[in-house]
Amino acid sequence: MQDLPLWLDLWRWCHALLGVGTCAASTLPLITALTLLIGRRGQARLCASGAARLARLGYALAWLGLPAMGGSYLTLLYTLRGVNTAPMPVSPLAPAMLPITLTALVWLAGLFCAWLLKRACARAPLPPLRRNAEEDRYTTAAVRDRLQLSLLAAGCFFASYVTQNWPFAGLPAGLTAQAVFFAVFSNALHNYFMAFAPAGALALFFLAVARPSMPDGPNAQDAQRAARWCALWAMIGYIPFCLDRWGLVIGFALRGNGLPGWLGPQIPPLALLTAAVACWSTLFALPRPLRCNTLIFLGLFLLLARASYPFIRNFVFPG
Repeated sequence: MQDLPLWLDLWRWCHALLGVGTCAASTLPLITALTLLIGRRGQARLCASGAARLARLGYALAWLGLPAMGGSYLTLLYTLRGVNTAPMPVSPLAPAMLPITLTALVWLAGLFCAWLLKRACARAPLPPLRRNAEEDRYTTAAVRDRLQLSLLAAGCFFASYVTQNWPFAGLPAGLTAQAVFFAVFSNALHNYFMAFAPAGALALFFLAVARPSMPDGPNAQDAQRAARWCALWAMIGYIPFCLDRWGLVIGFALRGNGLPGWLGPQIPPLALLTAAVACWSTLFALPRPLRCNTLIFLGLFLLLARASYPFIRNFVFPG
């Protein structure tokens, strides 16, 4: 087994933390689109204002994808040179490098769409403030351009989940291109759905930082609604994954033969993730979640701790 240098281990740790932000950036455009669509039924002013904030956050976080992919390229290049004595092609168009190259290009296209979306949301006038909830809505035509840009950005970011796992160097033995496509596409859907959790967690965090004190009044009520909307996405993103993994743990435990070697190391990060989901679920159930900043910060901390756990374990227990 090849011993990785310390700098590479540290970079992989940083890459895992950057992955929390890039996952959030990939799904924030879709959450923005859903926020705009809700405004057709009511709370139009709140939805338009919230969509603008989500678009700004998504555009800022999307920049994290560039250093993450650059580091992935260098890491892959170093790994290939370490396991092969023959000269390795360093061209970005080499089959081994194509997943990162195409992912970076697709991500840049999504970043450009996210920038256009941020500008469109910033330039769009807010709907007039209305006291009647039945009249506080807008039509789809009023937000069509922002919806299109958000869906384009979300589509580009989702495509990056497909390109980074596609076997450009050659199909696995015994599998057809159709079988590989369905496997890669279903895995991309699974990972993209889980990315809703970091998006909601970071949106909650920045909302809490921007509004440290919530005085009583209509604006405070709107902020609480926005916080519950973010907590909803943070909560549902990891619930299917946690249920599936805990089901495996309980199933193997009931058999009485002990846990398999590959499942045991997954329990501590799974416990951290479950605790984070519990924080977000509690925030969603509360009528005023922004009054509980401790749970907001704790949920994000547990998410980052889960990403850091494998590297901390390797540093503490090497080998």
